[in-house]
Amino acid sequence: MTPRSVAAVLLVAFVSFLSIGKFFQQISDFFVKRPPVDGVTQFTARYQPVRSLLPDKGVIGYMTDPAAAADEVNATAEFYLAQYALAPIVVVNSPNQRYVVTNFHVMVTTGAMADQGYKLVREFGNGVAVFENQKWGQK
Repeated sequence: MTPRSVAAVLLVAFVSFLSIGKFFQQISDFFVKRPPVDGVTQFTARYQPVRSLLPDKGVIGYMTDPAAAADEVNATAEFYLAQYALAPIVVVNSPNQRYVVTNFHVMVTTGAMADQGYKLVREFGNGVAVFENQKWGQK
């Protein structure tokens, strides 16, 4: 091998190592900048403690802020996320069930809920609570 071909091989090897080093730097930057937890995981984690309170199967109601419009995109998305988080329990978008899980963004007092016929079973924080419908089964 001539000195010129040895130099060419060494130059190609050097450029290859630089390219591989740049690739690993880009990969390491990606993993550092990646968010630790996505929004769906954060939302469903709010309902994790509720699972231990509920039975393995059945139907429960769902209630969100009184001011939230039923056709609002965020309200609908959060309802679906609550269904996902509490599965296999069937969650219906109605407070007309014996037990109702809430997703409040504004403060709602237990007194205001009691005036509507709901008794607090347990509050979990972050707007999540389980209420019992005192009118359930009454005609």
